[in-house]
Amino acid sequence: MGMSQSLVSKLSTIVVTEIERNLCPEHIRFTLESLSGCMEWFYEKYKIPRVIGCIDGTHIGLQKPSENEHMFFNRKGFHSLNVMIICDHQYKINAINARYGGAAHDSFVWKQSEQRIILEEKFEINSNNNSWLLGDSGYPLEPWCITPYRNPAEGSSESVFNAVHSKARCMVERTIGIYKGRWKILCNDKRGRYTPQKVAMFSNVCAALHNICMEFKVPFNQPSVTANDVAVNDIDIGEHTQILRIGQNIRNQIKQSLLN
Repeated sequence: MGMSQSLVSKLSTIVVTEIERNLCPEHIRFTLESLSGCMEWFYEKYKIPRVIGCIDGTHIGLQKPSENEHMFFNRKGFHSLNVMIICDHQYKINAINARYGGAAHDSFVWKQSEQRIILEEKFEINSNNNSWLLGDSGYPLEPWCITPYRNPAEGSSESVFNAVHSKARCMVERTIGIYKGRWKILCNDKRGRYTPQKVAMFSNVCAALHNICMEFKVPFNQPSVTANDVAVNDIDIGEHTQILRIGQNIRNQIKQSLLN
C-alpha cells in the first residue's frame, strides 16, 4: 500500500474511534422493552420464564501492559481484558463491558455494570414484573440473575434444573464463539501491541459489527464454534442478604415449574 506502519495505525485509530462513537450506541442496546421476544423464546424452548438473555465473561488477550500490569494478568496465566457479554436468543450482543482487566472476577464486572443497575431498579419499582438473566456460578444469585445450584445430588430436582439452565445458557457461549471466531483480533493467539484501552475499543466495535452481521445474516462458516476461552472464575455464592433469599425463592419456583 505504500504506507508506513505508523500511518496505518493512526488511520485505524481514527476509523475505529468513529465506528465506536456512531455504531456502538445504535447497534448495542440493552432495553428491557425490546426483549419480550427473548422471554417468549426461552420459555417455549426451555420452559424457563422471564429470561431476557444470558451473561458470561470472556478473555480478550493482551501483550503485557506497561502500566498496572497486575490488573490484567488472569488466572489462566496471560494478560487480558475480562469482557462481560450479555446476549439474547438470536446471538445478538445486547451489552458489553470491556473496562476491566483479566484479574477482575466476573461477579465484580457485573456488579459495576449499568445493566445490573437497570435490572435492580426495575425490580425495586415492580418486583411482580421482574425479569432476569441466566449466568453461571461465577455470578451472584440475585432476583435479576439466576445461577445454578451448587453441588446438587445426582437425579435431584436441583440437578434437573441445572441441566436445563446449562442448555439455555449455552446461548451466550455460542454467541461469544461466533463473535471471537469472526473477528480474529479478539482471539488469544492474536495479541497485537495495543494498549488495553485500544483493545477495549476493538472489543466494542467488533460487538457492533457482529450484531450487524447477525442482523443481515452474513454467513459464518465455522459451525463448531465454542467459547473455549471463556473466563474461569471462583464460584460466587452471593451475600446472605434479603436479595439472595429472594433469588433463591425465584430459582426454587422455576425449578418446581420445570418438574411440573
